[in-house]
Amino acid sequence: MWIRNNVYFQLLTASLLTIAAYVLGLSGGFYFDDEWNILRNQALQLDSLTIEGLWNAALSGTAGPLGRPLSMLSFALNHVFFGFDPYYFKLVNLLIHLMCGWAMYALVLSLCEYLPRLPAQRRHLFAFLVMLMWLLHPLNLTTVLYPVQRMAGLSAFFCMLGMLAYLHARRIQTSGWAVRTGLYALSFLVFWPLALASKENAALFPVYLFLLELLFLKFRSAGEKKLSIPLVLCYGIFFIFPAVVLAFYYIFYSPEWVLSGYTNRDFTLTERLFTESRVLLFYVSQIFIPVNSSLGLFHDDFSLSRSIFSPWTTFASISAVLLLVIGALAGIRKYPVIAFGILFFFAAHSLESTVFALELVHEHRNYLAMFSILFVIAYYFVVGAESLTRLRALLAVCLVVFLGATTITRAAVWGEPAIHVISEVENHPESPRANYGIGKQYAVYASSLESSAQKADAIKKATEHFRKSADLRSSYTDGLFGLLMLEALEGHMMSEEYFLALLDRLENAPFSNNNYNYLNSIVSCLERTHCEISNGKMAEIINACSDNPGFSGKNRRSILRRYRNLTE
Repeated sequence: MWIRNNVYFQLLTASLLTIAAYVLGLSGGFYFDDEWNILRNQALQLDSLTIEGLWNAALSGTAGPLGRPLSMLSFALNHVFFGFDPYYFKLVNLLIHLMCGWAMYALVLSLCEYLPRLPAQRRHLFAFLVMLMWLLHPLNLTTVLYPVQRMAGLSAFFCMLGMLAYLHARRIQTSGWAVRTGLYALSFLVFWPLALASKENAALFPVYLFLLELLFLKFRSAGEKKLSIPLVLCYGIFFIFPAVVLAFYYIFYSPEWVLSGYTNRDFTLTERLFTESRVLLFYVSQIFIPVNSSLGLFHDDFSLSRSIFSPWTTFASISAVLLLVIGALAGIRKYPVIAFGILFFFAAHSLESTVFALELVHEHRNYLAMFSILFVIAYYFVVGAESLTRLRALLAVCLVVFLGATTITRAAVWGEPAIHVISEVENHPESPRANYGIGKQYAVYASSLESSAQKADAIKKATEHFRKSADLRSSYTDGLFGLLMLEALEGHMMSEEYFLALLDRLENAPFSNNNYNYLNSIVSCLERTHCEISNGKMAEIINACSDNPGFSGKNRRSILRRYRNLTE
């Protein structure tokens, strides 16, 4: 009984188990978007703490319409104290992960009084189980060990604190109006803006509160059984009405705001919506059966749904999602916990898995969304017939051990960069980015060797994987730029076939943000005279980019200005 209800023991136990699960992964490196958002961001490279420097660092973000200033500021502070050592970036992420777990524990405890059939003596056990499963779940690993995904961790943390403050405000009786007002202000004017400043998906915070009201608080004042008319009006005026107006405006009067993002994608809005129905069910399968072979840093090998029946699983997935949502809405009164699990999960994905032209699949999008599904699983482990208590306890322990063991195994792989890139390709052999990643690893290894058969073998393997990366996706340029850099740095000539493919994709394919990143890398390399690319090839590359309508804005101006300086 003492262990089951002791808050400090439970928090300490969960924290130590989580640290043990992740410690082997802290020694890994930076990945993919880390290079452009962190390593190559000059504004983050502060040597001391100055107001001007921190301000510039906070405003240096480009990953989202708001720039994510709080996340960028945290990266700058990481550099001030520890430099660009990936260990400390991951260590801070792990601390944020633990804080998210603690906030989740408090949030679940606050919801316990609204849950049917949950005995008071099992509330702490329930909260402990939710927190422990969430902290140890391997699907959350990318948010912890992929440094740039601190953005998702910070956003989730402040969203949970905001929900917690809101729940406490709602429980206070009328006489405590000053404290209640302060908690509302904390929720909406402090925690929500901080969450938005970490990552824009925190715009869903009012949706989370609406679901808490709909499913648990029932829009009733504390201690009363009837609806609170002022509260209903507040949600109607400040949430539902603006949401409807915005949706109406962007659908009928300004659809280009959404559609313009697809000019840089190799899929359409319709194809994305069809595909995301399958992606959402794929996420659910990863939550229930998180096998390391299906997990990965990249999921760009996920097949696109070209129509509602191509592949046939598209129609089945759309039907399943609709049935789940309709069933949850119909079961709000009778099965509020299950309804919460379903509706909160889909709500948390309603920005990143719907109309916006984002990449199709990323595991970190489940960081907060997964909470509600684990909430349901833990609830049915804790409530039920006394005769099955021991069986449920055994199953719960087995599940926690499985999650922890899977995360330990995955973290150990992520902690060894050479093993990690091999693992990514083994688990996702058709992933262009995984193949580019291992090709880059071989290229870096080759650069550390003197001229020898070993160096030639490393270059050969790098070339093979760069070519495969290029062949797997007709719009990607990653592998092609890898081949170009091999020529520039190692003198290993890029074949005419692949150089022409690079020119064709730069001119005719959707112009991705990565193209700007690779172009900047090449220009920087030439500026430092670290590599050699003929003037003729560089001219052809720049001309091909210039002929692409997607090559525009400040990035175009910057690249062209630097290129002109090189040729003068």
